[in-house]
Amino acid sequence: MNIASRLSPLFAALLSISIISISSSALAQGTYFKTSTTRAYDNGYDDGYDDGYDDAMDDCPCPPLRLLNGWYLGFGGGYEGFQAPQYPWIDGDYIGHFNTHANGWNTRLFGGYGYTWNRYYLGVEGMLGTSNASGTNLLNTAGTNYNGNFTSGYSYGLSILPGIKLHDSGPLIYGRIGALETQFKIQDMSGMTTNNSKQWATGINYGLGLEFPLMKGFNTRVEYDYLKYSSISNNGTVGSRSTPVDNKATIDFIHPF
Repeated sequence: MNIASRLSPLFAALLSISIISISSSALAQGTYFKTSTTRAYDNGYDDGYDDGYDDAMDDCPCPPLRLLNGWYLGFGGGYEGFQAPQYPWIDGDYIGHFNTHANGWNTRLFGGYGYTWNRYYLGVEGMLGTSNASGTNLLNTAGTNYNGNFTSGYSYGLSILPGIKLHDSGPLIYGRIGALETQFKIQDMSGMTTNNSKQWATGINYGLGLEFPLMKGFNTRVEYDYLKYSSISNNGTVGSRSTPVDNKATIDFIHPF
């Protein structure tokens, strides 16, 4: 056997080993570049996402509920329904018992001071309001003719509002207990006799509400109130006595300073 024949198998083996080594090196290098590129892409994406998220949170129009210590002002309104048990009389004689329903809209302006510690809240609030709730009663029988009208008007009051936040950045649930004065217009008529008066009555206010953020610098709240008033009388030849109660639902807008 000549030398060329002996070297051919050895040359083929060396050539195969070289090709395999070059291929493995190229594959490893490609994997390295691919892994490096993917890692750089992922890091860039994460950084960009974090920056965009931070910017979005800074510009978000719905910040957490602001209940810092300090003053606030607000306005609101809603619907209410009075029930006024009335006892009318003519010439000193009671002619029956009516339960007058007086429904209508109300508006109010208010301001106060709130103090918070941890998740607990306590506020003191003053209010000026007005209402157009009105109701009538009629009685027409043999020998008796009666027409009565009951209308709510201006009011003012002072309340204490204890509350607690449901969680750190969540809404506030609060209660209300207070006193207010409301002006009522009462009209009693029988035949040609009419008796009109304006009576101020003292009421005790019990309420429950929920306050949450609306937009930057403003909160909103929804509230239900039950009010029980002292007895009022429209004295005269034709008159009446009544003890009104009120059920009120309102929505308010608040700007804390």
